[in-house]
Amino acid sequence: MRILHTSDWHLGRSFGTYGLLPDQEALLDWLVGTAIDRSVDLVVVAGDIYDRSSPPAEAIRAFDRTVGALNAAGIEIAAIAGNHDAPERVAVYSAFTENSGLVLRGGYPSGGDIVIRDFADGPLAIAAIPFLDPRMIPPGFNVLDPDDGPFTHNTVVAACARAAAGAIPSGMRSLAIAHGFIAGGKGSDSEKLLVAAVGGSDHIGAECFAPFSYTALGHLHKPQTVRSCETIRYSGSPLPYSFSETQQKSVVLVSMDAAGECEIELIDVPVGKGVRTIRDEFANLVNYDRDGDHLIRVELTDPTPVRDAKRRLDPIFPHIIELSLVNLAATAPRSGTSDPARYSLAHEVKSFLEVATGEAARRDHFDMIIDALIATGADVGSVEDARSDLTAKPEPAQPGEAA
Repeated sequence: MRILHTSDWHLGRSFGTYGLLPDQEALLDWLVGTAIDRSVDLVVVAGDIYDRSSPPAEAIRAFDRTVGALNAAGIEIAAIAGNHDAPERVAVYSAFTENSGLVLRGGYPSGGDIVIRDFADGPLAIAAIPFLDPRMIPPGFNVLDPDDGPFTHNTVVAACARAAAGAIPSGMRSLAIAHGFIAGGKGSDSEKLLVAAVGGSDHIGAECFAPFSYTALGHLHKPQTVRSCETIRYSGSPLPYSFSETQQKSVVLVSMDAAGECEIELIDVPVGKGVRTIRDEFANLVNYDRDGDHLIRVELTDPTPVRDAKRRLDPIFPHIIELSLVNLAATAPRSGTSDPARYSLAHEVKSFLEVATGEAARRDHFDMIIDALIATGADVGSVEDARSDLTAKPEPAQPGEAA
């Protein structure tokens, strides 16, 4: 049989000001087509189906359409709630959906259970272990002994994995699905801290997954194996969600025989925008080739603010998500140096507004920030000097005038 391992769809997410849902819908269309073309039997989503516990309606519809398309093609789905998901939303109809080939798991009630699905070459035992917050353990959860506490994410997941492994019939191949930070994994800039943890107590030991034929992990956005074990791995997110995720995105195709032996193939994801960080002086950037295929972080190395920088760069980089002056703080003297009027905090507020808005700083915005700083007791320096050439707030359009 063939398993397509994915995770961390984060449906409904935005990347800065760029709404990702159109890219995510294109991704889901590609996933369905790939699953059909590669004769996949089971698609796995190892947590973080949505980006937040109350996802927008468009994100829910996108997931529903994908499930429907896979189901219509005879492909089963196994999905778990991640730390971004609301468990009760993910698993609300799980008791009814399993009969049609949709295994959904969220929350504690079924944390240590297995489900056995029959495929053309034999049965597969699935241990779908959703993200389980150790602070939310319900009374009577019999996988754990209350006297063994205090519990960590590691102890909870390890206990569920042991219970599930013990319930697998002898000799049957198996699949574990889990969402968390496995010790030895490498994160990126876009994963949330799973739980309030001290000293890595939210890390899960990889040894608890040793009994399973294959373990499909979610949470870390970089595709990787755990401790060089080919059958315990993260698929990574199928789209980049931070500027640290510059590697090629992929999903994992697992070919598993009746005895549980696995062959692994990574399939590159060809849709969605990549991420790119560009560090250069403004005068050089205006001569770059147009780049509409990436979400851009611009780091200007100019020693002074560049007026209207973002607006002037938009034709070259239509998807600038971040723009910063990386050398300004290092080169400009601070208040109290040889020219305090020029380099006062008030002037830095003015420069910040110019860079942040991409246009001349407005007087009402400037005054609001200055008043807040003065209220904290900050020495803002020469306010009137910085305020002298600010733009007044635009007058509202009069009736009959063009807005």
